[in-house]
Amino acid sequence: MTIQNHDFITINDAKYNLQGIEVLAWKKLVNGSVKKKNGFRTMCVGTVDENNAAAIRIVVNRKVDEVHKTVYFHTDNRSRKHSDLLKDNRISLLFYDARQRVQIVLKARASLHTNDALSNDRWKATSPQARLSYMTLEPPNTRSDQLTLGYEERFAITKPTDEESNPFEKNFTVVACEVYELEFLYLDFHGNRKANFYYKNGIVTNCFWAVP
Repeated sequence: MTIQNHDFITINDAKYNLQGIEVLAWKKLVNGSVKKKNGFRTMCVGTVDENNAAAIRIVVNRKVDEVHKTVYFHTDNRSRKHSDLLKDNRISLLFYDARQRVQIVLKARASLHTNDALSNDRWKATSPQARLSYMTLEPPNTRSDQLTLGYEERFAITKPTDEESNPFEKNFTVVACEVYELEFLYLDFHGNRKANFYYKNGIVTNCFWAVP
């Protein structure tokens, strides 16, 4: 779809029409995946739990494929969000950067990757510190009678070696979120601005300005 619209909004002295906003949104998401101090480095993800209630939590934006409109994050496959997505793969992703005054909401369908080429590659690139999240002896949120890290206390001081962490790769899953809807909101003292975009197979099928 060719985006044709002559209206524009101004952000940091730069003018953006609808097509420009869509490009800007994905650029910001990509930057968040590669810059640790970027406001879009983390996101709130929402799933539907076993009681058909909304469940939300913060995760790290690990990778963004702007060509195929896919956002990636990692999770423990013993977690509740993994169970939620097995039953219903619809997922919402909320990004907000107070400094940039930009909010981006994505709606997507998630695919789960465990013990495949994608997850194996991502595991190899994962730091010893990050691997600790998958080394808990019990599943996340398991009740404990005392304060606990979940994994061996010695790893609070000495990070695990590959030999110590690799047996826990079985708990590691990459979640690939194929986006079908994007909402871009810019907050401004002189008036907020909003644009919505819809995708099919990574291609924009519809877009328009919206009431903020």
